[in-house]
Amino acid sequence: MAAALLATMATGCRSTRNATATAPEATATTEAVSAYTVMTFSGTVEGIGVSGQLRLEHGKTIWCSVSKFVELGRAMATPDSVWVRMPLLGRNEEGDYRDVEQRTGKRVSFGELEAILESDDAEERIAALARQLGINAQVKITRRETVDRLTFPFSK
Repeated sequence: MAAALLATMATGCRSTRNATATAPEATATTEAVSAYTVMTFSGTVEGIGVSGQLRLEHGKTIWCSVSKFVELGRAMATPDSVWVRMPLLGRNEEGDYRDVEQRTGKRVSFGELEAILESDDAEERIAALARQLGINAQVKITRRETVDRLTFPFSK
């Protein structure tokens, strides 16, 4: 997701975001643990300062919103599809990971994106992925927390 969102959004508004998530810890009982992570970030994409928020429902969906004074774009990825909306550019695109590969030349899967976002070195891995895609991007994760439920800032 990091690559798909980064590549797709950067091609239109030069903004991106990504963050690290903490893995849910096992409990002594069989109770379910939280399956959600919320992250905020700031950074630069192609020299433009941006900020954003990423919400992750582990194994199911990644939502992301990127702003610079106003919302530049939002994206959603599931294990089989990617959706990107950039209202200022009049873009609303929906497709699958083959479409992302055709656009960027980089093969990416939902599992890879989730692994990048959940890694302890997500900021470095995002920057490396951006370089592979020919994008100059640096992000700083400013907050990361595991939550019991999500409130969604947007929908498709």
